[in-house]
Amino acid sequence: MLETLQKNKVKAQEILQFHPFTIESKSKIEQYTKPWSPECSDLSFVNLFIWGIDGKMEYAEAENCLYIKCKFGTFPIYLWAPLPMKGKPCNYKKAVQLGLDYMREIGTYPIYRNIWTFLVDELKKHCPQLYFIPQEYSWDYVYDRESLATLKGKKLHGKRNHINQFLAQHPNYEYHPIDPNNQAMLEDCLHLYDTWREEKQNANLDHEQQSVHIALNYMKELNLTGGTIYDDGKLLGFTVGERLLPDMQLIHIEKGLSDVPGIYPMINQQYVIHACQDVKWINREEDMGLAGMRKAKRSYNPARMIEKYTASTDLAMLVQQQPDEEEE
Repeated sequence: MLETLQKNKVKAQEILQFHPFTIESKSKIEQYTKPWSPECSDLSFVNLFIWGIDGKMEYAEAENCLYIKCKFGTFPIYLWAPLPMKGKPCNYKKAVQLGLDYMREIGTYPIYRNIWTFLVDELKKHCPQLYFIPQEYSWDYVYDRESLATLKGKKLHGKRNHINQFLAQHPNYEYHPIDPNNQAMLEDCLHLYDTWREEKQNANLDHEQQSVHIALNYMKELNLTGGTIYDDGKLLGFTVGERLLPDMQLIHIEKGLSDVPGIYPMINQQYVIHACQDVKWINREEDMGLAGMRKAKRSYNPARMIEKYTASTDLAMLVQQQPDEEEE
């Protein structure tokens, strides 16, 4: 297929036919992602499905590679680095060039974003003309499970204080796992999120609101688990995650009522204690370049970061197109 592109000048757009992520595409996508055992949150099908609504993320296949296209708000359209199907033949140099050609054809910057560490060496080997810079706003924060469960140590003293404050006001709280068959519980979670969303009065959260609703409505199909904290029949906070790897839990959603001090460290700790007993690592995803989110994630003392990179053949353009840190 790529040979045709070289000989007959077939446009990359004709080869890369992008499709929306659907529940039915889950097994197909995971044929590419699962064999790599990726620790990064990007390659969770859950993230692709719940955030890819309304054409914001789409996929295409060519030469045994998976291409993912992203279109968020006014940010220029971009591709993630092609992900080869492990164990299948792949001319990776041509696959990378195909993606660059596609981006040029549609009039966007030929920049690959969210390049996972395990692909950086392959790109450097096959495409030495590419320049790389760290994409820190999308690095995943990874924590030691035991640390989040116990909150021991001086660095987490503030978290323990917040939990004690919560316990002083809600001594009779109850933790319950989210039951995807319990419609009343799911409605409680949806209502809590919508209440939180209305308080924020931020139109940029419309997309997140849709994604949260999709995750809660497809918990069984997506193999998601979750936890809730109730007091006197009222939901105070909830969280949703998945087993990304046998030794890693990935947290997708965490929301609490803004007038309940300590609810966030409390739901975080209780979910880790009850739903993550047999894992070593907790991946709490990226901070998206948001200053407030970065501060919150760093306050839990991450054990390590999962690095990601941006690459292009034009270094000046690559540096220019890095987004600035934003306030929430």
